Amino acid sequence: MDECRLTIFTPVYNRADCIVHCYESMLRQSNQNFVWIIVDDGSTDHLEDVVRPWLERAAAFRIEFYRKENGGMYTAYNLALSHVETDYWVCIDSDDWLADDAVDIIYRAIRYSESKNINISGFVGLDAEPDGKICGGRFPQVRTASLMNLKFRYKHQGDIKVVYRTAASAPFLPMPEISGEKNFNPYYIMLQMDREAPLLVINRVLCIVDYQPDGMSARVFRQYEDSPVSFGMLRLQFLQMPDIPFWFRYRQCMHYVSSWLFAVKQHRKGLRAPFFSGGMLLAVLPGVLLHLYIIFRNRRDRK
Repeated sequence: MDECRLTIFTPVYNRADCIVHCYESMLRQSNQNFVWIIVDDGSTDHLEDVVRPWLERAAAFRIEFYRKENGGMYTAYNLALSHVETDYWVCIDSDDWLADDAVDIIYRAIRYSESKNINISGFVGLDAEPDGKICGGRFPQVRTASLMNLKFRYKHQGDIKVVYRTAASAPFLPMPEISGEKNFNPYYIMLQMDREAPLLVINRVLCIVDYQPDGMSARVFRQYEDSPVSFGMLRLQFLQMPDIPFWFRYRQCMHYVSSWLFAVKQHRKGLRAPFFSGGMLLAVLPGVLLHLYIIFRNRRDRK
């Protein structure tokens, strides 16, 4: 067997029933030359009972299981990435699963990029829904692109799956861990890598996504209020990205103002006052209105 060069990791919080589909997709892989790391982020369901037989059962791939106190997905990322020993890694959420040939596709991309000596931070592939519909449609016919290129130049709006070179992510790890906040978005380090090198575009489905009604996207307004420093730091990363359109830059400024107001009210440190650039100054009033709207939404949703 060739050298193992890929680690797949899955952060899990109270998804004992869903992760079975993820495990079964690992077993179906046409190429099982990978390591699967499962990080239990303080689940209160029977996750460990579900995983234990997998650890005891012989498989072509190695499974590693780690348990930690609940701290949010990004802390599970930090723990998983501290154990990655392979050249590449990818995160598969516990309620999603791999396309049956995903690992084989990734290995082919590794061989191609290295044979061509392409300077990349990793690979980007497609997500699809269980019915086969590709999220956002296929990518344009380009060899490499950054995340921001895909979003703004090529207008791809769907979810994607990114496989990163471990060497490319190492300078940006671990992600900052913000006391009292569980919603620091791993997109933070993805943006940092995006500024260093583009991604090789793989126009193939790597992951099947099964959106849950209580998933992160369903709680986004609550997260804005609960984790203002985390979201404020993410907005600043977006503002450092080159070639983003003015409307998107201005939107990040508005959100930053709102996050700063939440941080001040909650006596949390880590964000500068939003008066350090002309764009921020222009966004103060809309940012205040956005802040009030988020409060209104959260109070309405709690009723």
